[in-house]
Amino acid sequence: MFGEKNAQSILMVVAVFLVLLFLPAVTGAAAAKDVQPELDRAAGYLLALEKAQGSPLSPWGYVALACAGKDLANTKVLQCAQELEALESGNMTDCCVLVLTLLASGENPYNYQGHNLVQMIRESQLPSGKFADSIDRSGFDDGGEQLLVNAHIWALLALHAAGSEIPDAPKARQWLVETQHPDGSFNWNLADQRPDVDSTGAVLMALGVLGETRESPVVQKTLDYLKSAQESDGGFSSWGAANPESCSRVILGLLAVGADPWDKEWTRPGGNPVEAMLSYQLPDGSFEHIKGMGRNLMATEQALLTLAALHSGKNPLELLKKDATGSAKDSFPEREIWFKPGEAGYVVAIRGQRQFLEADAAPFLKDGRTFVPVRYLAQALGVPEENISWLPASQKVILTSDPVTVSLTVGSNILYHGDRPVKMDVEPLLLPPGRVYLPARYVAEAFGYLVNWDEQEQVVVITR
Repeated sequence: MFGEKNAQSILMVVAVFLVLLFLPAVTGAAAAKDVQPELDRAAGYLLALEKAQGSPLSPWGYVALACAGKDLANTKVLQCAQELEALESGNMTDCCVLVLTLLASGENPYNYQGHNLVQMIRESQLPSGKFADSIDRSGFDDGGEQLLVNAHIWALLALHAAGSEIPDAPKARQWLVETQHPDGSFNWNLADQRPDVDSTGAVLMALGVLGETRESPVVQKTLDYLKSAQESDGGFSSWGAANPESCSRVILGLLAVGADPWDKEWTRPGGNPVEAMLSYQLPDGSFEHIKGMGRNLMATEQALLTLAALHSGKNPLELLKKDATGSAKDSFPEREIWFKPGEAGYVVAIRGQRQFLEADAAPFLKDGRTFVPVRYLAQALGVPEENISWLPASQKVILTSDPVTVSLTVGSNILYHGDRPVKMDVEPLLLPPGRVYLPARYVAEAFGYLVNWDEQEQVVVITR
């Protein structure tokens, strides 16, 4: 079904992506450990490597550097993003790699070369709850079957990194839980029932995104497996060899569900997972994959991501989301919009210049969604007045802002993004005296905006 070389290549790519994606902040003993010197040496090695070779690093080098708080302004990160072929391949993993690279560079994955990558990932979810192996919802197996657990994990974590809600999260969780092996382990490929440490750590990260903690039964079972697989020096092995990447995966998996890799329950006679990972670092800051084999790029990238987490005590995803709004590159986002349920009128800020605009209808909350009058939402998003169309006979709204066209119909939960149907969990409403209300999130994201709810101010914030 798979050649060994192809399987190893996929697993290596999966491993690199997944090490950066964990939900909770680092707490307790892990946050108190000073790994700044090791972090700085690893980051310095990657930056020097790019300069010496005169060409871009891998995408993961830039993601690692961004998570470590390093300035990418004078690097080749944008060239790296442009050289990726995610849109051509249609592969889920490729698409998620591009999303992470764009976030690291400060670019917007909701509007990249006319494509909303985040929406494409959301739309790949199958009725079972699984995110498909490919963006077009096809399967990776020769017969078209869905095989890749890692594709599901990638989608969950990429959506979280981009600040998007997980569609049908309960089904997404259930599908993932049902792939667990009897011994508590997981494998990246449904066709392979062998336990895999790297995949198991990755699943913990995804479960953390879905809200699971160390107290949940599926997590407890997973932790029991990892304890049984831990070696005497505190480290872990995969593909027949001890290596720092497996340590990284387990460390971030533990952090994702609120466990502490420095704790005594993860300490063996020779050390804990963090100490085992650090034993692979060389004097120049790089990391070996196998001791005695010399510096290795993938091992260095993964170790840097983990060091950034342990040092900062923060979720690296939050740093990437900051870049997505533009605040890491500019003083103000390109455009920012505030709608407050119950208040007629809204605020639009362009490069920080705020303007209050009057409206004769107020937004409201219904079924967990903020509904906004279509005309005012479209105008706030920059859709020209002449491109806001209402077809009374079919009760359809059409919004066009080149190159994007969005259409919705009152009473239907299908939004059309161009010719592509998008299933929503709410329907547009027509309310007296003739105002059409739309769910703000689906429409705004289709036009390349981020949508968040400010709990303190009780407003919906739309940003590009």
